[in-house]
Amino acid sequence: MAETVPSTIEPEVPLGKLLLRGDAAVAEKAGAALGFALPERINRATTGTTGRALRLGPDELLILVEPAEREATLRNLAEALAEQHHALVDISARLVAIELRGSALRDTLAAACPLDLHAREFAPDQATRTVFGKAEIILDCLEETRFRLLTNRSFAPYVRRLLAEAGREFKVA
Repeated sequence: MAETVPSTIEPEVPLGKLLLRGDAAVAEKAGAALGFALPERINRATTGTTGRALRLGPDELLILVEPAEREATLRNLAEALAEQHHALVDISARLVAIELRGSALRDTLAAACPLDLHAREFAPDQATRTVFGKAEIILDCLEETRFRLLTNRSFAPYVRRLLAEAGREFKVA
């Protein structure tokens, strides 16, 4: 039987959020600038010492960094990609990151998310766009019992209330 981990929701995790659009050459140069390989497959994520990258589409990556590193990372990527056809946009103000920890979070998320969230189907280093209730979200599995949910700032209060309501049954704090 799996160990029970107390479940918690951290309502707003500060992160720098950079959206990068470009082909494989752009991803390769961006990975070199960041110091870690970016995921090649869609719905996958990789982590390096400078941040985390989520492959959301064939030419779309979401790069998450510490807030203090946001401007420097943006500048470094812009310099590294200056000769490449790409789009690099700071969307830190647009998205809110909510951190979810604990054994009951898969069940809490499943209450309003259509994905199969069983650990066999949605494992660490998987990330995807989906919906939670009526809100579009990006769901990132960091560890078996740890997720990061990103949503538009305007949907964040709704998502937090829905998480709280769905989590009541599982005693999520």
